[in-house]
Amino acid sequence: MTITPETITIPVADGTTLPAYLARPAGRAAPVAVIVAHELFAVNPDIRGVADALAQAGYLALVPEFYHRHAEPGRWLERTDAGRREGFALLHQLRRNEALADVDTCLSWLGAQPDIQQTAMIGFSAGGHLAYLAACQLPISHTAVLYGGWLPTTDIPMSQPTPTLGLTPGIGGRLLYLVGKDDTLIDRGQRGQIRAALEQADVEHEMVTYPDVAHAFFWPGTPAFNQKARDDAWTRILGLLADA
Repeated sequence: MTITPETITIPVADGTTLPAYLARPAGRAAPVAVIVAHELFAVNPDIRGVADALAQAGYLALVPEFYHRHAEPGRWLERTDAGRREGFALLHQLRRNEALADVDTCLSWLGAQPDIQQTAMIGFSAGGHLAYLAACQLPISHTAVLYGGWLPTTDIPMSQPTPTLGLTPGIGGRLLYLVGKDDTLIDRGQRGQIRAALEQADVEHEMVTYPDVAHAFFWPGTPAFNQKARDDAWTRILGLLADA
């Protein structure tokens, strides 16, 4: 299937303007749209590639630039030490209410598109945290969280003033959480906390832990890349969306 990519801007209630990458399937989109939440490095080619793949599968995919209040439009970072430093500086300026305002804006925009009946969300690492947070507070039908970190802590502003994990009872949709067993950011203890929170809140969910797999396993060309885990994760994500 051919796709039509473009960059759009959406006004946010706080007076800012949210740039976003949009990938449309050629022809009628599925009734489910997907918001893709970027990791530390912003809307880089990897993240745009996820949106393109979703559009190839027939979904309308939107990738917001969540750093837009502090970074110029289109800014993305290399996977280098300098890129990580800049990424963490930007991440530590993104507050919970701002992230939620951005997602809420995207929900409204997508809900106004022809034939779209509900919106799902996918997030990677920091974006996984954001997707989990949005699922707790906003009407997200299906959420895929790939190694979303800091959920049981207050280490980033999105998880303040109280840990995002404590908001788990607010999840009304279905949630898929994917993580590597060797992920040093989300260790065994944290994985147990996440699993317990989802079970105690009676959230419809699936939590998958891949053996011998580290953080950020999804990206080809990176040290942590694991083809088998990526293929399984993508199959599960498409299955989640097909069930929406």
